Amino acid sequence: MKILFMTNCFIVIIISLFSIAIQENLAQYVPPTPSVEPLYPVGLRMSIADEAGISLVAYHVKFNDDFYSLEAGTIARDIIKPRNGYWVYEDRSTRLKLGDIIYYWIHVVYNGLGYNLLDQKHVVNEFYNYDGSPHSNGKISLENKIDTCIASSQTKIFESNSKNQLLNTRICPGQLIFEENFDSLNTTRWTILERFAGPPSYEFVIYMNNIENVKIKDGILHIEPTLTNEKYGPDFIRTNNLTLEKCTEMIENECKRFAFGSYILPPVISGRLNTKSSFNFQYGRIQIRAKLPRGDWLFPLITLESTDMCTKNSSIYCDIIIVHSNGNSVLMSQDGNDLSGHFLLGGAHATDINSHVPHDNKLNLPKKKSETLWSDEYHVYDLEWKPNQIIVKVDGVEYGQQNVPGLYDIPVYINIGLAVGGHTIFPDNCISNNYVKPWRNVGSKALYHFHLAEKDWIKSWRVSDTGLHVDYIKIWAV
Repeated sequence: MKILFMTNCFIVIIISLFSIAIQENLAQYVPPTPSVEPLYPVGLRMSIADEAGISLVAYHVKFNDDFYSLEAGTIARDIIKPRNGYWVYEDRSTRLKLGDIIYYWIHVVYNGLGYNLLDQKHVVNEFYNYDGSPHSNGKISLENKIDTCIASSQTKIFESNSKNQLLNTRICPGQLIFEENFDSLNTTRWTILERFAGPPSYEFVIYMNNIENVKIKDGILHIEPTLTNEKYGPDFIRTNNLTLEKCTEMIENECKRFAFGSYILPPVISGRLNTKSSFNFQYGRIQIRAKLPRGDWLFPLITLESTDMCTKNSSIYCDIIIVHSNGNSVLMSQDGNDLSGHFLLGGAHATDINSHVPHDNKLNLPKKKSETLWSDEYHVYDLEWKPNQIIVKVDGVEYGQQNVPGLYDIPVYINIGLAVGGHTIFPDNCISNNYVKPWRNVGSKALYHFHLAEKDWIKSWRVSDTGLHVDYIKIWAV
C-alpha cells in the first residue's frame, strides 16, 4: 500500500508539473489579431503575419450572430501554409454590407501547441478591392456610412487638424475607427517629430527624423536609439551647437541648442511620432501589439496626449499611458521596491511639472508583474477608455481599473516614441545592476552626469534589443 501511495503521489506531481509547464508556455504566446478585409464586390479576406513556429491557423467566422461556444461557425477553415508571408483565408463568395458585424475566433498552432484568440469582432465600415487596395478611392467616408447602430457610441472623432470640430457622423459601438498595420510609413497620418525634449520629463534625447531611428521593416515600426557622438563625431555633445533643420516645433529652444561647460547636448538620438495633425478622438478601446525596449534607463512612450490635457492655469501635465515598462532588467528603489522591466503599468497619468521636486502618480497606476521581462516578447496591450473609467489589459487579461476625473475628458492623439532618462521617470538613488542612478532629478547637471556614466549604462545596451517595435495599432469605438 505504501508503494502504491508513493506511486500515485509521484504521478500527481508529474501531472501538476506538466500542467504548470503548459500554463507557462501558454503565457508566452498570444495569437495576433487578424487583419479583416471585406472585399468588393463580394468576398472576405483575413490574415495574420507569418512568424517562426506557426504551423497552422484556423479561422472560425459568423455574421451578425455572436459565438457563445467554441463552435465551427459559418466559415471554418484550416490554413496549413503561409502565402507571401501571411496565413490567409480568402473567399470570393461572402456577401457583406455596411454595418454587418463579423464575429470570429482563431486557433493557431505555435511550436506544436494550440492557442486560441477568442471573442473578436469587426464592423464592416469599408471595403477592399481584390488586390488589397481600398475601394472607393481609399475609404468609405464615415459620413456616408449607413446608420445601423442599435445604440449610440460614446466615442467622438474630430476633424483633421481640429480638436474642437466633431466629425459629423454617428459611430457604432465596436466600430473600428483607426487601424495602422505599418505596411508603410504614412506621413499624412504620422508626423515624425524633430525636436529637443521638453516638459514634463525633459528626456535625455534628441528626437530626429532619421532612418537610423525611425523606419518600417517587414510590416513593423522600429524606433531605435543611437548615440549623438557616433553620428556627429567624438565629443560633439560637449563642444558644438546643433540646429534641427527639420524641426517640427515653433519654439527656438526646442529646435536649437548650444553646448557650453556642463550644459551639453543630449547624448542620445531617438524617434517619436504622433497623429496630432491627422487623427484626434475621445474615448475608445486602444489595442497595440508591440515589443518594448530593453536597456538601462530606456522606456517606451506609448501614450494618448493632448495639448489641453491639463486644467487651465495648472501645473499638472496629464496623459494616458497605454503601456509603460522600464528598460532596466534590474532596478530597485532606495525603499526596496522593484521598478524593473518585470513590471508593467498603464492608466491616466499626471505629473506636477512646477514643483521643486518633480513627482507623478505613476507608482499608483494599475500594474502587473511578470516572471520574465516584458521586453522579452511581443505582447498585446489594451486600454479601454470611457467617461470616468479606464480598464487596462495585456494579452487579453485585465490587470486593473481606474476611476478617471473629468479633466481627462478631452480629445487626444496617439503618441509613439522611445525615450531615455529624464527628470520624472526614475526616482533618485534607485539602483540598476549594482550601480546607483547617476543623476538627480532636480539637478541642474542631470544630463551631464548621465553622460559621464555612459560606461555603466551602455553595457546593457550593447547586449540587448534596445528598440521599440510596434506591429499594429487599432482603435474601436465604445
